[in-house]
Amino acid sequence: MSNRVTASCITLLLVVTTCAALAEDLEVLHCYSGTGRPFSHGPVALASWESKGILTSNHPRKILDGAVVQCEGIQKGAGSARTGDGLCKIVDQDGDAIIASMPYVGFDYDVKFVEGTGKWQGVTGSLRSTRTVRSTDGKNGIPGTFQGCRLERGQFTLPK
Repeated sequence: MSNRVTASCITLLLVVTTCAALAEDLEVLHCYSGTGRPFSHGPVALASWESKGILTSNHPRKILDGAVVQCEGIQKGAGSARTGDGLCKIVDQDGDAIIASMPYVGFDYDVKFVEGTGKWQGVTGSLRSTRTVRSTDGKNGIPGTFQGCRLERGQFTLPK
């Protein structure tokens, strides 16, 4: 009896291991340009924003390399005390998309994969997004805009 239980457990472990999707590391550089639209000038700054950008992938298979990104969100406050929430649509070279959410406080935050289409259907995971460079408010070359790049590192999983 003990041998049958052991064999059953090993078989179940092999099936679960084989069927389970493996998390894969991902690192991308996300460069973007956008605009902010204040809608309150009271004691607390409130604004909506939008940005468009492109990804450069450091993955050996160049996953998401050249993907374009469109994000929109809202923000309360400014600088390192700011809080906000955004949604992004990441579209790869084949036209398949990932929808990501990014609630944030301050300058660094997690980008969580919510859903996907095509090859990205069922995607899960997140990337830690760290600001690497950003234009200085009020001193960039194009009034009313912002530009920057973020290094985003994490993992994603696709169902088998």
